[in-house]
Amino acid sequence: MDVKKLREDVFKRTDKLIKTHGPRLAGTKAALATADDLKAELETFSDWVASEDFIIHKGAFLGWIRLLVIAYIASVTLLWFKLPLYALIIAALALLILVFQFFLYLPLLDIFYPRKKARNVYGVLEPEKEVKQQIIVSGHHDSAHTFNFLIHQPKLYNLRTTGSIALVILLIVVSAYLLIYPPLTTLNLILKIVLSGGTLLVGQMWFFASKTATPGAGDNLVASALALTIGQYYKEQKSAGKGLQHTRLILMSFDAEEEGLRGARSYAKKHLKEFKETPTIGLNMDCLYDERELFFLTSDLNNFVALDVALATELATIASQHGEKVTTQKLAFLTGGTDAAELAKKGVRVTTAIGMPWSNENRSNVYHTPQDTLDNVRPAVVEQILKTYIEFIEKADQKIN
Repeated sequence: MDVKKLREDVFKRTDKLIKTHGPRLAGTKAALATADDLKAELETFSDWVASEDFIIHKGAFLGWIRLLVIAYIASVTLLWFKLPLYALIIAALALLILVFQFFLYLPLLDIFYPRKKARNVYGVLEPEKEVKQQIIVSGHHDSAHTFNFLIHQPKLYNLRTTGSIALVILLIVVSAYLLIYPPLTTLNLILKIVLSGGTLLVGQMWFFASKTATPGAGDNLVASALALTIGQYYKEQKSAGKGLQHTRLILMSFDAEEEGLRGARSYAKKHLKEFKETPTIGLNMDCLYDERELFFLTSDLNNFVALDVALATELATIASQHGEKVTTQKLAFLTGGTDAAELAKKGVRVTTAIGMPWSNENRSNVYHTPQDTLDNVRPAVVEQILKTYIEFIEKADQKIN
């Protein structure tokens, strides 16, 4: 295996697509055109290829943010008008929407946002003999909204986001307290003043995300390109009589990951029967920037969805033999999710490889910013994933023979 050549192929694919289509918010012509170009490449080496369109409600995933700001200001105002019951109801509803929409990625607000078409694409390489298992190698081709908080004063990101949510919770507690103890006291006045001052912090959330998109190189077009390169490698192996014997490979590029994992959710729902009929493993990738920060997830979706610990551990062990020391870790609360979560919900043994620090206190300085360009993806992390996934796939095929 010439890993340097494979790595060069990954970078060439990624560079060409970014130069051709630019930023690719889900539901835009650029994202659909990127999917079509990926499909055209898949057709050059896959046994068969498919694209699957689905509907998203553009902007709904982050819609809870501005709703939270409006609800907070309205509730604080109602407290000054001695209407704590209404303040409590509005603030509690806003927090409930936050829980469903962001903690659990449920489509609570979707019906209020415009319908747009999005597109998953994938190619399939069939094994030489009977299919006994299938492995999905996946990334996503849509890029993210620019997060203004990660550009301006990024060290305050955690205070601005988590702090704002904490203030909403405090508002609910205070509203309930004033409902029970309504007479004006010094304490009650202080509580109202503190919550009013909190409007400055919560109000900033209105400007959390920009309408513009990032170039989306490391997050996450390089992962889609990497999946294609692995597929092309195995096509060449098959042509040389060294193909996989009992393992079907699915080379997947999801759309709308940045819209709440909607592409992976659509695919998992549509292919649930296949997952039940054929043992399925998922090798997902996201935010591959730095091999020195590489790890495999054991949980996902704000730590609410369990991923396959044994799979993550095995991949970390293999990866550690091909470069920097690699670990496993859970996905921290309030840090989002990856496409692996939707596959795991449907019974797929899956993990995600991530190549950057992952917490609200510490993330890559290019994550969700205009600096998410290909020159900020280290070649070594791509090489390490190529070697790790190819070795794992071959071992998994040998085990099932």
